[in-house]
Amino acid sequence: MIGRELGMSPAEQLVVSRSGLLHDVGKLGIPQSILDKRGALTESEWRVMKTHPELGIAILGGTGRITREMLGVLYHHERMDGSGYPHGLASVQIPIEARIVAVADTYDVLTTDRPYRQAVSANQALLRVLDDAGPRLDPMVVAALDRILGAYRAHLVA
Repeated sequence: MIGRELGMSPAEQLVVSRSGLLHDVGKLGIPQSILDKRGALTESEWRVMKTHPELGIAILGGTGRITREMLGVLYHHERMDGSGYPHGLASVQIPIEARIVAVADTYDVLTTDRPYRQAVSANQALLRVLDDAGPRLDPMVVAALDRILGAYRAHLVA
């Protein structure tokens, strides 16, 4: 939906959709004890967790070619200000697929119960995503999500 809202072609939307489906496949290589931990991760556990994008590429990369979908998998934790991982990319250095997955994933993580915290409401999640527009998340992509959710809320009221 975000890709469509941004004017992407159907083929580009399919790439984004696949990236979204595959973005955390690398977590298959993360110990379950880390994934299920109820408290904050230690520094060494975070180092392990931060390997999941590259593990995802290793899992998907059996063909030896990097596809657009794989760019979404590899770079979905990069941040607009360069503070993300695994390579510290910033702004438009981050492929659009990854920027879209980052926004959708952030919203999803916030609205879903996790072992380490309870979900927040859709409105609270959107406010937090809006707060992250610029330093962490692509403002253009965040605005697209905001429009989509606004249209959805308007449809519910109508």
